[in-house]
Amino acid sequence: MTSPHRHIAARLTLATLTSLLPIAAVAQQPRTTILLDPAHGGPDTGAHLPNNLLEKDITLAFAARLRATLATSGFTIISTRDADPTVPFTTDQRAEIANHAHPAACLVLHVTDSGNGIHVVTSTLDPPGDPEEPHPTIPWNTAQSASIPQSLSLANEIGLALQQAKLPVILSRASIRPLDNLTCPAIAIEIAPVTPDGSAPTPLTDATYQQNIAKTIATGLTAWRSRQTAAAAATGAAK
Repeated sequence: MTSPHRHIAARLTLATLTSLLPIAAVAQQPRTTILLDPAHGGPDTGAHLPNNLLEKDITLAFAARLRATLATSGFTIISTRDADPTVPFTTDQRAEIANHAHPAACLVLHVTDSGNGIHVVTSTLDPPGDPEEPHPTIPWNTAQSASIPQSLSLANEIGLALQQAKLPVILSRASIRPLDNLTCPAIAIEIAPVTPDGSAPTPLTDATYQQNIAKTIATGLTAWRSRQTAAAAATGAAK
């Protein structure tokens, strides 16, 4: 992946991100299916990392670890790929798989050997001006627009969980594919090595580091799911 921070339109503190959320969002019936999108694959290797490692391989391995962790938290997990394809696997194909699955949320997974900690990225698209206005067709390049409020909420919950776990986190917004093409709440999560104060860097391939991130993502997703459930219950009670 070309690191999201090269495309960043704005870096956001958790407080700033929260302030961007609408006071009242349209509640939907909460679901528990999460789609994991290990970025790249096939001839698209992604970044070439130290020790002859390829981004496409590390994202796939982390997706398997995250899948197991999320399953123990009660989520149903599907993935855009469970192996390395032998043919080109484009961002449009990954978005099509995600959109046809209608998941509760999509996590696009990337890794980088630069930076420190975890980057959580949402699309720079604006939410629709009138959420009640019917849209018979969804433009491909702005498909994420209607999900922006929920995507920001998801990013905020995962960012807070990472912060509470004392993992360095940067929340940002960027125009990157396939985020802009997804029709569900979606974020990109990019893992970089972490350098604790006074300690040697922990590589992004470290199993303990990856497991800590996976557990923290599960915590954030669980909190987000609880908010979705509460919002759906409140909406049902108001009808």
